[in-house]
Amino acid sequence: MQRTQIYLPDDLRKEIDKYLALSGESLAQYLREAAVERLARRKKQKVDLKKLAEDFTSGVRKSGWEDIDVIKWQREIRKDRKII
Repeated sequence: MQRTQIYLPDDLRKEIDKYLALSGESLAQYLREAAVERLARRKKQKVDLKKLAEDFTSGVRKSGWEDIDVIKWQREIRKDRKII
């Protein structure tokens, strides 16, 4: 493990201390678990974004665009609109 020092706003620290007094958990353990949970949510969000992209592109394949190079079309639109 690596030692890390952080600063918490007073009101946040008071709320955490109230919880810790009831749970008997250490502040370090509480913060480690909070960090793990946040990272897990981030990973899940990335997976959800991949699923969203897949759902979106599968709609393109079902819409009669299957013979069109969508990537090429997007590049042309971006070039036309000077988005690149």
